[in-house]
Amino acid sequence: QNRVAHNHIHDLYYTAVSVGWNWGYQETPCRDNVIEFNHLHDIGQSLLSDMGAVYTLGIQKGTVIRNNLIHDVNAFTYGGWGLYTDEGSTDIVLENNVVYRTKSAGFHQHYGRDNVVRNNIFAFGKEHQLMRSREENHNSFTFERNLVYFDSGDLLGSNWSNNRFKMDSNLYFDARPDASPDSLRFRDATLDQWRQRGHDLNSVVAD
Repeated sequence: QNRVAHNHIHDLYYTAVSVGWNWGYQETPCRDNVIEFNHLHDIGQSLLSDMGAVYTLGIQKGTVIRNNLIHDVNAFTYGGWGLYTDEGSTDIVLENNVVYRTKSAGFHQHYGRDNVVRNNIFAFGKEHQLMRSREENHNSFTFERNLVYFDSGDLLGSNWSNNRFKMDSNLYFDARPDASPDSLRFRDATLDQWRQRGHDLNSVVAD
């Protein structure tokens, strides 16, 4: 039941806001935390690795990360993420955030269960726009009504093969001059192939 709101946090070498505890799925007292209306930027500064502007761990029913402005997250090697649901992050809502200019991806879930990622803008990720690392036998997250706009790297990074996630009603656009809706890839799949797997049936690729 903590609230971190209306802060300007910047010029750090690691994560700006860290929420929760315990790697994995054991029960914890962490719940009902709200991270909102913060401006978080110039995180990592290419000095440390494995970070997010907002970093979460463990089961956290009722925790909400919303209405934050996040940009310029750069790791030394790997892991410059905007919103980072790390090990066991569960039952977290991430909504109405603007995330741009991240090294590794705007959103990354290492592993977790039943998180909701909705109504966000993810833009200008350098390597990837969205990442999902560990595949598990439950629903990882629901990703809906987000805008994803980029001009470098891939749309999806890491592991997306087992279909244990839900994605729909999103807008995607690759702004590179030689890109087209037909050239957009969801890992190795075209949009039609991706939809045959049950994802993004109502999403669009448009500027």
